[in-house]
Amino acid sequence: MEELKMEEERLGFRILLIDSKGMLKKTREIIDEKKVTIPLLLDSQGFSRNRLNAMYTPTTFIIDEKGRLRARLVGGAEDFVKVVTDLLEKL
Repeated sequence: MEELKMEEERLGFRILLIDSKGMLKKTREIIDEKKVTIPLLLDSQGFSRNRLNAMYTPTTFIIDEKGRLRARLVGGAEDFVKVVTDLLEKL
């Protein structure tokens, strides 16, 4: 994800992490340990699970500049950065 964050400006997107379980202490430990610099939203109300149907981690949403959902990726992949970068370049 950090590698993908470096492509934000070039590809014209923003990345945001959402903790859909609202586990503040555990999430902070992971963020600190991994030195994550990506903005993080703690969703303790379950919005991402209920409204966005994000039941699995990770779930990646590609949303265009007009707020339209263009892609939804469930799970990780070895070539995740390439998959997302390719999708963004096609928008």
